[in-house]
Amino acid sequence: MSVVLAKLIISLLCILLVSVVLYFRPQITLGLKNKSVVGVLGTSWVLLRVLPFLLIYLWADYQPTSDVNGFWDEGSKASQGMLVYKDFWSPYSPLYAYYLGLWLKIWYSPKMIILTMAAMDGLALALTYQLFRYKTTKEDLLFKSLVYLLLPGSLVLCIVGAQEDIWMWLFVVGAYLTRKRYGVVGFSLVMALGVLMTKAIFGLALFPLFLIEKEKIRFLIPISIVGAISVVVLYLTVGMEFMQPLDEANVLRAPNILSVINPWAFNLVGLGAKAWNWIGLVITISAGCLTAWRLRKHEYPVMLAHLWVTMYGLMMIAQQSAYSNYLFLFLLPMVFEIIDWNNRKQIFLLFVFNVLAVIHPSMWWRQGMPIYLSPTDIFAIPDRTIDYFIQLGIVCVTLYFVWGSFPRKKK
Repeated sequence: MSVVLAKLIISLLCILLVSVVLYFRPQITLGLKNKSVVGVLGTSWVLLRVLPFLLIYLWADYQPTSDVNGFWDEGSKASQGMLVYKDFWSPYSPLYAYYLGLWLKIWYSPKMIILTMAAMDGLALALTYQLFRYKTTKEDLLFKSLVYLLLPGSLVLCIVGAQEDIWMWLFVVGAYLTRKRYGVVGFSLVMALGVLMTKAIFGLALFPLFLIEKEKIRFLIPISIVGAISVVVLYLTVGMEFMQPLDEANVLRAPNILSVINPWAFNLVGLGAKAWNWIGLVITISAGCLTAWRLRKHEYPVMLAHLWVTMYGLMMIAQQSAYSNYLFLFLLPMVFEIIDWNNRKQIFLLFVFNVLAVIHPSMWWRQGMPIYLSPTDIFAIPDRTIDYFIQLGIVCVTLYFVWGSFPRKKK
């Protein structure tokens, strides 16, 4: 359990640093007022992404583990010209492995995967800054950027876990910023690229965004053409193997609503049944569509942030194949828009959310990915009891923030 302990220690240190930063917020914000945006963001990224990378992977010579090995397998084979889905298995969109392969041309090492994730995280942060420029002051945005970079949910999941989920937020923000300059066609093309570069679940965002889109035909045509060409090319080269990413929906993970309810129902909920996957998708997309519709008259960045946290936060605990690493998918809009930084309860629960989400995947996996069939399973050994209550905590805190981001009707 050394990895779990290391992640816990790093997470608690991060929380301590964020607490200090929040305590001195007035002084720090005042100091940021006359600083260069590029200078602050660049220096912060180097200190909180590049420096930890150098310390962990070069100075301590720690070898990447877990998901990095899978990414390395895909990226290295793609860099050699092998065919995705045919020559190697992939749960990601077709261009994902080839994009990693391009980075591996610079440095052919699994450690380059970590640097790639750090670079994409930095780009997502920079685009998020641009997204909210209209809404608040420069110093406020820089302060939130610093907090984001310090939170364990971003630092650990990026530098230790090498998670790519932040890419989805990067593409949707990039699509919106492209639209401001090139119109709805540019927006549609960047969204299409996002679908081809990330995961199938990125496509879920298309439903609510299409619902509120005023130029529906102009949005639909480019993305449909790109999609049709992609399907034809994939079918001609790999047959039906391009459906591999959809197999991820059949993998049981935790935590989710079903995983915490199942033992108290004595395994009568039908855990693993495909019907639950469809129910989860319907609930997730419906919540996303309702959020977008109710906020359709608000500024687009505000609507987008609430949509993202509501839909993907709910997906994290409604889908049987999701797990707590998905916090990385919606942490940026939480920090910049959803969290009230004057609300101590929200800040405390955000801290709890980050720590639990960071340590749970490693703990759960190292325990043999347990599934609880009855209350007896929960209390059989202390490790399982701790694991279950961490799952329960993650589900409850996720629901809290999903409910906070979901727009209710005004009385």
